[in-house]
Amino acid sequence: MIPRLRRDLERVRQLIRVAREKTREKEMIKAVGYRKDGSLIMHVDYVQAQAKLEEAVREINAIIDAIHGEGVQVKDLERGLVDFPAVIHGREVLLCWELGEPSVMYYHDLTAGYIGRKPIPEDWYRE
Repeated sequence: MIPRLRRDLERVRQLIRVAREKTREKEMIKAVGYRKDGSLIMHVDYVQAQAKLEEAVREINAIIDAIHGEGVQVKDLERGLVDFPAVIHGREVLLCWELGEPSVMYYHDLTAGYIGRKPIPEDWYRE
């Protein structure tokens, strides 16, 4: 699952950049000004930027929905941080993986969050 998550989360990062770029573009277009009738001078450009923004957001949402559909919890899109619910030795935990890590190497308690990440103990792999 990690290779797919890596691909999907890298794509989300690209789409976030596009969304931010299109948001800035829309602001710049509005700054150019309006006609006397109240319409934007660069209306066509604004509509195109809005369409690209909406497309990026739709794709981001589809990727997140697909990840959630696999039972994975997306925690931070910018970092590419996800948690995998697990029960190890009868204990409920969240296995924690961040984009850039080679494998799932950390876990934390259900309420601890990222700051409570600890390396997965070796004996957990022998179960």
